[in-house]
Amino acid sequence: MDVVSFGTWIIGILIFIAFYWYFSIPKNLPPGSAGIPIVGYLPFLSIEAHLTFDKLRKKFGDVYHLYMGTQLVLVLNDYQSINQALVKQGDVFAGRSPSSEFEEVNGEHSGLIMTDGEYWKQHRRFILRNLRDYGVGKLALEPLILNEIQHFIKELSKHVGKGNFEIKDNLSYSLTNNIHILVNGRRYDYDHPAIKKMVESFKEFERIGQVFPFETFFPLLKPIIRILDSKRAKALWKTKKVFLDNIEDIVNETKKRFVNDENENYVQAYLSERNKRLQTNSNEQIFTELGLLHNTRDLIGAGTDTSATTLAWAALYMAKFQKIQKKVQDEIDKVIGQREPSYNDRNNTPYTEATICELHRAVSLAPIAVPHRVMQDTTLYEYNIPKDTMVLPNIWAVHNDAKLWGDPENFRPERFIGPNGDCVKPEYLIPFSIGKRACAGEPLARMELYLYFVSLMQNFTFLPPNGEEITFDSQPGITRQLKTKFICIKAR
Repeated sequence: MDVVSFGTWIIGILIFIAFYWYFSIPKNLPPGSAGIPIVGYLPFLSIEAHLTFDKLRKKFGDVYHLYMGTQLVLVLNDYQSINQALVKQGDVFAGRSPSSEFEEVNGEHSGLIMTDGEYWKQHRRFILRNLRDYGVGKLALEPLILNEIQHFIKELSKHVGKGNFEIKDNLSYSLTNNIHILVNGRRYDYDHPAIKKMVESFKEFERIGQVFPFETFFPLLKPIIRILDSKRAKALWKTKKVFLDNIEDIVNETKKRFVNDENENYVQAYLSERNKRLQTNSNEQIFTELGLLHNTRDLIGAGTDTSATTLAWAALYMAKFQKIQKKVQDEIDKVIGQREPSYNDRNNTPYTEATICELHRAVSLAPIAVPHRVMQDTTLYEYNIPKDTMVLPNIWAVHNDAKLWGDPENFRPERFIGPNGDCVKPEYLIPFSIGKRACAGEPLARMELYLYFVSLMQNFTFLPPNGEEITFDSQPGITRQLKTKFICIKAR
């Protein structure tokens, strides 16, 4: 075959692909763009995809479609559409899109976060019930958290007056302990190998994890992509394996202390539930040994790093906005004084609560909620949405919508103070997402954030790092990690 003929063949194939691509696009989709044949819109996404999605609102509106590779994606950029999809049509939009970043070492998806259907429904119901039984969001859990906070404050005091330091690690050690107490009934010293390995795994995953890895959108090319990007692929695999091995050690240690029908912690409650089911069904497929391992991993992973990072952002914002920090401290001094805080105090500390709300809004830690999947052909407003469409709720866009907030670029807790001086939380403040896939650990996270933030403000004043300007830019990753990692503290 001569060069001309070969070139003609190539051109013909490309034309065929382009035509096939164009005519295979479903009809009556929301406005949007198919991008380039085969790769879709992926080449045009910035590292901070939520910003790209927000800019595209000006062109396509709040609800639009894109193609990422061959995957049809629905992007939701306003509260009304997110609420319509995730709450009012919650059953249809409750699926979970697969992601290569979160698949198991064996290539499958498991655990509470990345599954859907009956497996997910039963495990979520079980987890929510047991978290309530353990007092999550209630005063019964408060003494355990306050005890851990005392260890944390003591550790943090070692850095007073000693210049720049990174607060995130100590926060991670401390908050991991809160989850451990619920999961396996144990607390670990901050230098314990188990907790050290876990926090290092969090950090490494945030460093190398990607929101939209290419192999997610080109599953048939996954082996080739991982060869081309072998360094990252190997590092990601190793990180997930180290973390899962660590979880397995914790689960096995807890099993040794298990007595039939004991429900003192999550692992024991799971084993008890599994034993009950095995008595009536020897082929139990939902509550399995592997399910215990993966759900324990999800509880610890999701329940630690998000709260630790949010509190690290809080310290940074207080270091930057000294007047706001002083106002928070004055309110806490007046209402709580030097006694231990209680979660009930939040009703009497409206400015402190408003500051936490403004932190949630300004930080938008998970700027894009974990991708949803449409479970069956449906409609959203007047548009057709096919089954298996990936759905991306842009939380950052909602939290930075000038129509809702007026001046979203400013850090202003007063926006949450109502006419009577109380803290008013609008429905469109959605840091934990909404609907059936909203964060199961939200009650625990809210309690932790309040008690830790108040305790920090009672004991310390945060200051800008020496020789470094504070910036609220974030590192690219699964969540918004701080670029300005260091601060200074002084004792109060």
